[in-house]
Amino acid sequence: MLSERTGGAEPYVPTSAERRAHRNGRNFALWACVFTASFLIGNFVFVKNGWFPDGALGIALSLVPMIPGGIAFAAFLKLFRENDEIGRKAMTEGMVFALGAVIIFWGSIQLPEHVWLPKISADQVITVLMFGFAFGMVRASWRYK
Repeated sequence: MLSERTGGAEPYVPTSAERRAHRNGRNFALWACVFTASFLIGNFVFVKNGWFPDGALGIALSLVPMIPGGIAFAAFLKLFRENDEIGRKAMTEGMVFALGAVIIFWGSIQLPEHVWLPKISADQVITVLMFGFAFGMVRASWRYK
């Protein structure tokens, strides 16, 4: 890709801040995927197959997804702190959109759950949160281009 700053004469070389932002985003995405995979595997093993080990082993195995989840959270905080102003604005707007979507989703299912709707799992609420964050980020990135 040729640089627009040099009139196309030289190839574009990203700045150290751009490389750091890319690395932080990649680290967060990687750990978020590892967390999701470990959660889905644990969900399949414990819930779908009905395997419940007793004692300390069961507790330890059920907490394994918390390790990549904590690392993903730390990577997200680093991504947020070291991002530029526009990136932080987009991430903040994504978080606000996700929070609003979860509040509306969770609030709107409370009464129907008591009347006719089956109980909603926390997995579905987390899914709304994640998709809300992703949609809010994409929406904000279009706005701040």
